[in-house]
Amino acid sequence: MKLLNKILNRIRKFRHHFNEQITSPAYQLIFAIANQNRKYLVLAFNGNLLASTLEAGTFGVIYLSLGVLVGDVTLSGINNPFIANPLTQGLLKQFTQQQTFVFFVLLAMIIQIVKSIIQYLSAIWANELAISMGEEVSDRLFDIVLRLSFPCASSYKVGDLLSYIGGAGIVQRQIQTWQNFLIEFFMFLAYFGVILWISPKLSIFAVILSAILFSFQRYLEPQFRKLSLESTGISVEVSKETTESMQGLRLIHTFGRQTEVIQKVRYLRRKIIPVQRTSARLGAMSSPISSTLVMFIVSGLLIGGFGILGHSTRVLVPALLTFISAFNRMATQAQRVMVILNGLAGNLGQMTRLNEILDASDKEFARFEGKEFVGLKEGVFFDRVSLQYQEGKDFALKDVSFRIDKGKVVALVGSSGAGKSSIADLVVGLYSPTEGSIWVDEYNLQEYSPPSWRSRLGVVSQDTFIFNTGILENIRYGMGEVSDDQVIEAAKQAQAHEFITQLPLGYETVVGERGYRLSGGQRQRVALARAILKQPEILILDEATSALDSQSERLVQEALGKFQSDRTALVIAHRLSTIVNADEIIVLENGRVVERGNHRELIALNGFYAKYWQLQSQGSEVVA
Repeated sequence: MKLLNKILNRIRKFRHHFNEQITSPAYQLIFAIANQNRKYLVLAFNGNLLASTLEAGTFGVIYLSLGVLVGDVTLSGINNPFIANPLTQGLLKQFTQQQTFVFFVLLAMIIQIVKSIIQYLSAIWANELAISMGEEVSDRLFDIVLRLSFPCASSYKVGDLLSYIGGAGIVQRQIQTWQNFLIEFFMFLAYFGVILWISPKLSIFAVILSAILFSFQRYLEPQFRKLSLESTGISVEVSKETTESMQGLRLIHTFGRQTEVIQKVRYLRRKIIPVQRTSARLGAMSSPISSTLVMFIVSGLLIGGFGILGHSTRVLVPALLTFISAFNRMATQAQRVMVILNGLAGNLGQMTRLNEILDASDKEFARFEGKEFVGLKEGVFFDRVSLQYQEGKDFALKDVSFRIDKGKVVALVGSSGAGKSSIADLVVGLYSPTEGSIWVDEYNLQEYSPPSWRSRLGVVSQDTFIFNTGILENIRYGMGEVSDDQVIEAAKQAQAHEFITQLPLGYETVVGERGYRLSGGQRQRVALARAILKQPEILILDEATSALDSQSERLVQEALGKFQSDRTALVIAHRLSTIVNADEIIVLENGRVVERGNHRELIALNGFYAKYWQLQSQGSEVVA
């Protein structure tokens, strides 16, 4: 009774787990894409079913050939409608025993060839399904990650996002694993059908005998598992200690700790020896036990078969030979099915990660709809704006109000963490205000479609991203069809043309990942050229000249001065000398506006700005 309850509990757990899996976002996506590729799904499934049927037919024909060989052409001991058919009996009487035997053997070979061809085609169809689904899932995952809102996407580590995007591989493996499961399971059913056809009683006896012996074998597995875990744990400790010793050689020599380290590693290595010895002894038992169990099963089947099938050699010999062969195949298939089920369970971790990115309930996606922004008429207005990046954390901005009138230059000044870059992020629309609102002319910024709004912005930040492609394509990024001459003109205005022409391939020079082949100042000038080429209505400069030397900064500032002449600009300044001509300077401290005015007014106020100016004039640049 306890055993029955245990089996029922396992079945209930499996059913619950199975229901959880098939209703998960990952499997819902798999089912949806499989439905789109149902042609391959139907072909692979039916092919596997037909192949297993032909496999069973092969054993049936072999059984008949053995019956012919021992002289029992009618195989009267078996319920066989095909052989018992008068027409078949009449045809068989036309051939000699040898000819009939050869006919059945050749028929078995033909059936196997057809089965192999169908099995091959099924594998091809299953692979086509897996490849198509993997490609579609890759597209879906990349689309999901790119469509996450910036705050949502930035809450993940880059490695996690890359791992999510690479999750399509698990879908391919899962499809191929299910394909293998169907093959092995259908073959298991085919062999089981054969032994039932030969003798239901002997089949039940064989299953009971195998279950008893299998239970004995399973008794040893926990011992192996325990030793394996213990051995692995000690090996990890040895590896960790050895690795740290190699990495800390300088420190070990400096402190003269070589002897202590050697003794510690030696002690750990000695701990693993008893475990390895016990494991080796148990491992040595595995093969003899397995071979003994096989002999027990074969002997039991021979004895049981002799008693169940009767004493007639003409029936007993072909029946037992075919039965034992089919049962052996069935046992092998059962083991393979269990291995595949373990593989499916092993994929659970990666499928769970796939569910994490596919589950939209805890994610925020970027907006693409809204009013079309066609041009700035009056300006951008911050109305009592507060920004909190994470709930429960400090506010990055608190109750900030100011305006950027069309055609004016507004500069932001403040110490590191004052909230300058947060304002730039809000203007771009990467984040939305936690409180308050941002108005563009008479409309709230949230009413505009982000793509149309950002198409009119030019942003150059201190953290410039350069793609691993030619400089020409880097400057042209996001601009579609613009001529090479326009790109070169933009580079000249950004004071980048001269250093670009000195590179080995000029504008076609590939600059490496993140532009590592360029200096910081060169990368910023490429980014400036990118912004100039865009000809934006609103220019956002987030410490855009911070990485330039004095001469380059002077040239770029001259170029920016001309470029900004008829544009609205928001400038985040590191060097105050670059913003003395700004129409308005806003000083921020701890996320709040503490001072505002032009350069002369703020100097006269003798407050934060005047202190920063004095410090920089003395050569101590503390404003970030």
